Amino acid sequence: MRYKGIMTALVTPLDKNGSVDEQGLKRIIQDQLQNGIHSLLVLGGTGEYCALSMAQRKQVIDIAMKEVDGKVPVVVGLLSPGLGDCVELGLYAKQAGADSVMVVTPYYVRPTKEGFIQYFKKLDQALDMPIMLYNIPYKTGIDMGNDVVQALVAEIPNIVSMKVCSHDIGDVIELMNTVGDKISVLCGEDYRAVSSFILGAPGAITASSNFLPDVWVKIYDLVQQKQYDEAVSLHKKFFPAMKALYKEGNPGPLKAALNLINLPVGDVAVPLVSPSESTVEGLKIVIKELSIPKR
Repeated sequence: MRYKGIMTALVTPLDKNGSVDEQGLKRIIQDQLQNGIHSLLVLGGTGEYCALSMAQRKQVIDIAMKEVDGKVPVVVGLLSPGLGDCVELGLYAKQAGADSVMVVTPYYVRPTKEGFIQYFKKLDQALDMPIMLYNIPYKTGIDMGNDVVQALVAEIPNIVSMKVCSHDIGDVIELMNTVGDKISVLCGEDYRAVSSFILGAPGAITASSNFLPDVWVKIYDLVQQKQYDEAVSLHKKFFPAMKALYKEGNPGPLKAALNLINLPVGDVAVPLVSPSESTVEGLKIVIKELSIPKR
């Protein structure tokens, strides 16, 4: 499983009492499929994994797998800090037919290199399915260095990809140079995705593609056609919208934006709160200025 193209880190629609909104989830999945998105990630950070109960996470998996129905690959996020929850949900995802699981670094503790290796080995033994590594040190507080990634890729054949969230494009380049021939190194930052594509990254995992799926697919296609100037120009055109989506804690503004274009996904779960009036007004402005259509 070598991932490429645009993978949307899907939001989890919630109703007013905090329950998973099944119809809302089905509707946004259909919108993604209709706009040609290449794959979907459910229960990532944008999907508010940590705010959901285990039962809700399993419900999201069931809905997503049934609605996608094999049309595109589905990756399930495992963002718990320890093996117990990750194994339980990973096995559930495997049984449901998920293509792979995205496993975040085991935060709270600060593992040594050997600790990282043993953690992912145990997870691999328990799941025996394709694994995407997920490194996002500015949120977890721990960084899985390049030497750790190389060791993991060498020792665990089930590791097939990695989501790299870094403010330094050099991290993506270094990983592509060292393990890019063995796994799919995917950019996890919307702002750096185009430069990553041009430098050779096979794809990206983006949150703003919930809101702009057609734009992201077009950007990716332009790069594949080596129309770099056009890809950069399109990214710059929609940069104000992407910036507005991250003005407050993700996915607060993103959910507000989706609600504004008639893709009802509800509000965020605590400890996140609804975006401010000024943020919502800013979203309305970019929607109007960029002629982003209602669904």
